[in-house]
Amino acid sequence: MKNTVISSVIITIGVIISSFVLSNSIENYRNFSRFVEVKGLDEKIVKSNLASWQINFTLSNDDLKKIYSDLSFSQNTIIKFLLDQGFSENEIEKQAISVQDNHNSYDNKKGPRFFANSGINLSTNKVDLVNSVAQKTGALVESGIVINYSNIRYMFTELNSIKTEMLNKATTNAKDAAETFAKNSNSSIGKIKKASQGTISITAVNSNPNDMYSDEASIMKKVRVVTSIEFFIK
Repeated sequence: MKNTVISSVIITIGVIISSFVLSNSIENYRNFSRFVEVKGLDEKIVKSNLASWQINFTLSNDDLKKIYSDLSFSQNTIIKFLLDQGFSENEIEKQAISVQDNHNSYDNKKGPRFFANSGINLSTNKVDLVNSVAQKTGALVESGIVINYSNIRYMFTELNSIKTEMLNKATTNAKDAAETFAKNSNSSIGKIKKASQGTISITAVNSNPNDMYSDEASIMKKVRVVTSIEFFIK
């Protein structure tokens, strides 16, 4: 009889322990099956640190020697103009010369025989100077240079210097959003279930939040970092 009572007590204790473990397991399962996905954002206005300026010109003549002479004059005139404005020689590069012979062209029976084009490339960190000098290219036209293409690209190449800080701020922003959600649902957030860096974009300052295209026309730019994080909910 005594052994029977002891066995009953042991079985009862075992059932209680099993129920407790099962209850905890179910609760843990519920906790691990509940999570919220939030996005964190950080934006920063930066200034371009590099400018690339491409200046192309065209020439036409029936005399090939005159074409090459005029090409050399045009290149040297543009280079002198840029040097006089404050740029250095190591920032300036001549483009290759292209000459087309239209002697047998049906569409050019009465036009010049030779057409040529070339240009100058400028790469510099003097972005403000580029922006200012670009307004003065009329002086080149007055010198007889036919500019058929002028394009300036402003770039920000120092993303790595601010990337870590911005990712940290975006992560904090995501956590704040998760905590707000949990508070409104009478819950609390737990550990991170999953995290991804998301997207990093460099756009114009006044660009649409959904605009992911890189901006190269403006000196000032907006760097936007978006992270996506899943938090467990308790």
